Amino acid sequence: MLVASDAERKRLERALHDGAQQRLVATTTTLGLALRRLEAGEEGATELVEEASAELGRCLEDLRDLARDIYPAVLAERGLASALPDLARRSAGVVELDVVEERFPEALELAAYCVVEGALGAVSDGDEVRVSVQAGAGELIVDVFGAGVGGEQLGRLRDRVEALNGSIEVGPGPSLRASIPVI
Repeated sequence: MLVASDAERKRLERALHDGAQQRLVATTTTLGLALRRLEAGEEGATELVEEASAELGRCLEDLRDLARDIYPAVLAERGLASALPDLARRSAGVVELDVVEERFPEALELAAYCVVEGALGAVSDGDEVRVSVQAGAGELIVDVFGAGVGGEQLGRLRDRVEALNGSIEVGPGPSLRASIPVI
């Protein structure tokens, strides 16, 4: 386990160094050049700022991809019932939680956590959302009412849930349900 943790830490360090850190260094250089051009009254500063902005967008995507691969410590240590209130507090909306206290295999808990995180990420300021995570009939059911996901985010969540032989249903309205077999 310790060897696996060390290998994972090294993988994350490499990913940060080779991805986001390199992009940030390049963006800093580009912005410095843009500033010098502005101060000297030279042309091309706007294009450099646009280039830096695009590079920052790619850096943000790198970091998001990396963050998706990191297992939240509170989830590992104490489970969904402890991890989801933290997500609810960080949400822009008002979130009501009803979460089973039972522990499940790591992959199952992570998938449920990611579904809730994805749905709460789509919530606007003051929206009222109800999240229910319950076990029954050999599966974990994650219901989110008042929030939904779409597009690329839904595709990533669907891939994660389907990898565990589960499914995600969207709608009606802003809601979703993930059903994941408990193995």
